[in-house]
Amino acid sequence: MSISTAGKGDLATQEIRIADEMIELIKAVSDKRYPDSPVKRFNQVKSLGCFEVDFKVLEDLPDTLRHGLFAQPGSHRARIRFANASSEDDSKKDLRGMSIKVFDVRGESLWGEPGIQDFLLNSYPALFAGTPEDFLKFIRATHRGKILKYFINPLDPHFGSLRLLMKARQKHTSPFDIRYWSTTPSQLGLDDSVAVKYSVQPTSPYQSNMPDTLTKDYLGDAMQAHLQQGPASFDFMVQLRSDPQNMPIEDASVIWDEQGSPFIKVASITVNYQNFRAQEAMCSCEETIFNPWQCQREHMPLGGINRVRKRVYSETSNYRAQKNQHR
Repeated sequence: MSISTAGKGDLATQEIRIADEMIELIKAVSDKRYPDSPVKRFNQVKSLGCFEVDFKVLEDLPDTLRHGLFAQPGSHRARIRFANASSEDDSKKDLRGMSIKVFDVRGESLWGEPGIQDFLLNSYPALFAGTPEDFLKFIRATHRGKILKYFINPLDPHFGSLRLLMKARQKHTSPFDIRYWSTTPSQLGLDDSVAVKYSVQPTSPYQSNMPDTLTKDYLGDAMQAHLQQGPASFDFMVQLRSDPQNMPIEDASVIWDEQGSPFIKVASITVNYQNFRAQEAMCSCEETIFNPWQCQREHMPLGGINRVRKRVYSETSNYRAQKNQHR
């Protein structure tokens, strides 16, 4: 059975309604959070830095992996944004985000500009809200200022989500030192029965130490110190879905077993020294838009979370840009 048959009929109508409500609620939350200042993202709120990087697809990949961006070996110019998921203060426990924009990609894009491939990753391999319905409930709770009630509501509890989130939120030495996962799957190639998840793993010989005093900007300090010692490097990897029963498409809260299907390196990422904290660089970083649907057909996002993301990310990004033009 095709893994991309969802999203038709009643399900499609339901997800349109979910996306509509998400968009309106996110706009309302943004207006409340930022009444007089530039509007930031609903999620991945604090830019820790954006970097111009080299994204190099490996040679001699097996045929099963040589699709889309990975079909031809060679280097691509790319941009990476590192971010805190929810806090403006680096010293707080949080998830960290890594968003990648690869340029000069062959083929048509499913959304956005041609020749660009986006990847969105987090510092934990699963989402605490794995379906569009659950994520909408979380956004409703955020809008009402009752986030805790989302997790412990006796009529509709999400204790598993709370445990996952508490485990996922950590203090980190540096965004360059940690691993990231896509959490949601994507297609690989034009065969719609083949799905993968992505992961990025640090490979730098230099590792940051946790400072004695954690300031609100210590993660940016750590990245700057790292690049003064030498480049930061990562492996970009894919994990093939090998067990449909235990590696679901429609529930992003489930971690795909790495023992049954290990991640395979398909590309390397190199970050050289650059002045990423300059005002112009940080402004450009804030303005950069990422969307998992900015991709080739061979990398089409899968699952309900991704189907809803397409419009939600697009429309809320446009809303944020329009608001900020007048501030």
